[in-house]
Amino acid sequence: MKVAIIGSGSWGTALSIKSVEAGNDTYLYCRRPEFANLLTNRRENTEYLPGVMLPTALSITSSSEEALRDVQIVLLVTPSVYVRTTLQSIKKQIPKHAVLVLCSKGIDRSSGTLLLKVIEEELGDDCHLAILSGPNHAEEIGRGLPAATVVAAKDMTIAKQVQGALNSSNFRVYVNDDYIGLELAAATKNIIALAAGIVDELQLGDNTKATLLTRGLYEMTKFGVAFGAKKETYAGLAGIGDLIATCMSQHSRNRAAGQQLAMGQSMTDIMGQTNMVVEGFYAVEIVHRMAMEHDVDMPITQALYDILYNHKTPLEALAELMQREMKVESYL
Repeated sequence: MKVAIIGSGSWGTALSIKSVEAGNDTYLYCRRPEFANLLTNRRENTEYLPGVMLPTALSITSSSEEALRDVQIVLLVTPSVYVRTTLQSIKKQIPKHAVLVLCSKGIDRSSGTLLLKVIEEELGDDCHLAILSGPNHAEEIGRGLPAATVVAAKDMTIAKQVQGALNSSNFRVYVNDDYIGLELAAATKNIIALAAGIVDELQLGDNTKATLLTRGLYEMTKFGVAFGAKKETYAGLAGIGDLIATCMSQHSRNRAAGQQLAMGQSMTDIMGQTNMVVEGFYAVEIVHRMAMEHDVDMPITQALYDILYNHKTPLEALAELMQREMKVESYL
């Protein structure tokens, strides 16, 4: 089976390795010809995934036409901000029968639109579409450490096709049909990860971290259900699994960004210091707006919004969270 990976960052590079290991004819597309040449010659993505050697069977190209010719599965692995423009540049080359798998996590910040909706707007609602999400840090998956993920689609036949193409001895792929839940969980967990970084930097302790993850999961689930997701999804890999990995891992750039916020740095300063996108920053603004419009109470998201946009300190936002009216612990 031919698989094309669109996006040569850390996650795209790791997924290209998994695709090769699963036995596919795999093409990694790089937008910059000089970067494609560098990866081809070095067999290592020193910019985004250093220390991980690329398989000799992996084809690397800066020609989208070459990558997409007669392809069966396309993995879209660009930052959320580039999903629309990337699709606009390659959509005429994607075969009608090909399955497009969204592997990016976030929301289109220019329009405030969910990424699956962006794809349908660009490719039409009859496209063969799936989404992949889970506790998947590229740094570990690229090194071959055991991991699992979830693929969801409206049509389970499509999800199972992707499952069969990517499942391997150290990368276990599950399927379900809650594509809405996968996308919303992936976007909202980045908000909680920012808060987790603040907790870590301020040394607020394990009890605070556990409380944050528990109430954060409740908040994520409530938001997802309000927009059509299944609550059961949030008890799985794409929900609590991804939340734990993002909030606990040294590899999480959203958690690291939260630490920098707690040190007094601004969002603008933090974004200027990395070549990677901190999706949580954009998710806070968009999810906050969506929650307000649909009357979904999200106190943790509100606290992060106040820190980023209303100039509150993390300790001020924390004090307001702790002083909210007393409640009964409820479940969806």
